Amino acid sequence: MEKKSLKNGSYSILITLIVIAAAVVLNVIIKTLPENLTQLDFSTNKLYTLSDTTTEFLAGITDDVEIYYICENGEEDDTTLKLLHRYADASSHVYMEQIDPALYPGFTSQYTDETVKNGSIIVACGETSKVIDGDGLYTDTYNSSTGKLVHAAYDGEGQVTSAIDYVTNKNVPVLYVLNGNGEGTLDEAFLEAIAKNNIEVKNLNLLSEDVPEDAAGLLINAPQNDYSPDQAEKIINYLEGGGSALITSNYSIYSMPNFDSILSNYGLVRKEGVLFEGDSGHFMSYPYCLIPNMEYTRITEKLYNSGFVLMPMCQAIEQTDTYRNSISMYPLLQSTNSSYNKADVVHMTTSVKENGDEDGPFTIGMLVEEDTNTDDEVDTRIVYYSTGYLLDADYNTSVSGSNAELVASTVNYLCNNAAVSSAVPVKNLQVQYLTMSSFSANFWTVVTVFVLPLLFIVIGFVIWMKRRKG
Repeated sequence: MEKKSLKNGSYSILITLIVIAAAVVLNVIIKTLPENLTQLDFSTNKLYTLSDTTTEFLAGITDDVEIYYICENGEEDDTTLKLLHRYADASSHVYMEQIDPALYPGFTSQYTDETVKNGSIIVACGETSKVIDGDGLYTDTYNSSTGKLVHAAYDGEGQVTSAIDYVTNKNVPVLYVLNGNGEGTLDEAFLEAIAKNNIEVKNLNLLSEDVPEDAAGLLINAPQNDYSPDQAEKIINYLEGGGSALITSNYSIYSMPNFDSILSNYGLVRKEGVLFEGDSGHFMSYPYCLIPNMEYTRITEKLYNSGFVLMPMCQAIEQTDTYRNSISMYPLLQSTNSSYNKADVVHMTTSVKENGDEDGPFTIGMLVEEDTNTDDEVDTRIVYYSTGYLLDADYNTSVSGSNAELVASTVNYLCNNAAVSSAVPVKNLQVQYLTMSSFSANFWTVVTVFVLPLLFIVIGFVIWMKRRKG
């Protein structure tokens, strides 16, 4: 009996040791796995998960990048720390380390002469570096019910990906925004979206200056006053020399022949009138606020399956009868077959389609490319959207920033010659807008206000009748 007890006890001890050893080995193995495999992201906006844009961008970098999280131990922002670990896990070229400024007070002086705040991030590649201010990672808003500031949005991924793009890209292109003729200004949301592609934005007045030699592109945003012949000539000469431009325009009762000459030089004409949409699934609130169909192109690729843009008060884009053989045109945005053009806007009495209104579809966004030296490579690039309201802050908010994303992708293609933008949108931490077409809004109104209550009443009546009979 003693021998049997000893044998059973030894067996139990052996099994216990094996289980403990297996647990230790399993923990060691799990410890070596990247965080994206061991920690699941259940946050609503995937704060700790890298977007497809970042993942694809990191897959293409070949230079080694260091990310330093400058933060004292115990004061880390959990969201930022987890996000930075994801970058190191996603690419063998990315190294991430937390630096405690209390232990290493002189560390940041290697990268900048300015004071680096606690919670900031330094991204470096070789001798090039960029500091991301920790205070700028979150956008705060005032909560009227509590009387305190609360986090409204998080831009950690957007700023870190942009910084990696900056330090690995040695040339920063410059986009010149024309002013002096009543052009629309860029709202902060559009400036931030463009800046994430590491494109510098500067103002330019062609009344007193020529187009600078370092111009990677021009932004001509719906001028209210016509350009002078000299200004138009400067723009055309720049484009014919291999330049790029994003052009928008608004409907006006006044003619602008010099502005139109820039378009016509590349085979484009804006048709007289304003477009209206007859398909309620393709406009928002009003028939002149078009939700266009997107063509799948290098510019619209990111939005093609995941969002739509708002194009209020746009005009139809037509091609001239003749243009140079070196020019190629690619539609980007188009209205539906149910759209129609009201040519005489001044005397218009109704937005409903009338006899004489031209039927759609119409092109309202066009990419023009030209090979100016017949070497089978594109030299000149122009994107024309037939409404300046595309760059309006309020309309952009109505579609949760999709307009800004389209503009940023367009500018990135023009200035960086990049097919896909590396810009990552801000991740909202509060209520996001549900963008719905007029048809969808009306449909769900009928369902929730009439159909569902009536259905409940009918069901209740049937149950009451059965119980009454029983």
